[in-house]
Amino acid sequence: MIFVGANGCGKTRLAVHIEDILSDRGHRISAHRALNLNPRVAKIGEREALFGLRTGNPAVNAHISHKASSRWQQKAAVSLLNDFDFLIQALFADQGNMALATHNRNRAGDHTLAEPTKFEKLAGIWERLLPHRKLVISGDDIRVSAADSAAPYPASEMSDGERAIFYMIGQALAAAADSVIIIDEPELHVHRSIMSKLWDELEAARQDCAFVFITHDLEFAASRVAQKFVIRSFDLAPSWTLEEVPADTGFSEELTTLILVDKI
Repeated sequence: MIFVGANGCGKTRLAVHIEDILSDRGHRISAHRALNLNPRVAKIGEREALFGLRTGNPAVNAHISHKASSRWQQKAAVSLLNDFDFLIQALFADQGNMALATHNRNRAGDHTLAEPTKFEKLAGIWERLLPHRKLVISGDDIRVSAADSAAPYPASEMSDGERAIFYMIGQALAAAADSVIIIDEPELHVHRSIMSKLWDELEAARQDCAFVFITHDLEFAASRVAQKFVIRSFDLAPSWTLEEVPADTGFSEELTTLILVDKI
């Protein structure tokens, strides 16, 4: 499902509202997101890392009710989402646990093919989108190898676009099973030439999940196969007036959406 609208029409508050309704089944990625990738972050248990990623609180007794204060600092519509460390910790913990389980099975005589880790899935998608780069992931570090250079460089030195793509893939893979992934401004820092490919990959990788996009990028909205709505008006009740984008106007979908947005 896609919602489009002009600046100030309540798009982010709609994303917050959807997340609140869904409770622990909603995983929202804010438009205000920090993209500082630190692969040397202290490694913690997978359960704690996932609690941190989903609620902002890594304590083992963390509850979804902590999300408002710990993840969003009681300012869900405007707070900077700063969860890249938790994402990296969750990915390393998944890798360590998967490696240990495979090792134990192998030692017990079970030589069946190992399941891919989330890091391996992430690297596969990332490298298909950016074929001139390769992720080099060890047990405790992430580096990047460029096609024209033999020396890999630290992942912390990735470009904004490379880090944004890494972050989005990781978030989608780490979201809880059967959840709704809500993405506010999915187009940020991502080149138009790979936008559709990115979300094709993530929707294919998480077929158990539903995706809700909140955007003002009409080209992106028109490129997706989804139910689409224009946000016509908003008040602080909160209440939104939505208009479904018609499919049989005779105009292109992008032009139809533009006309509807301009009517606000």
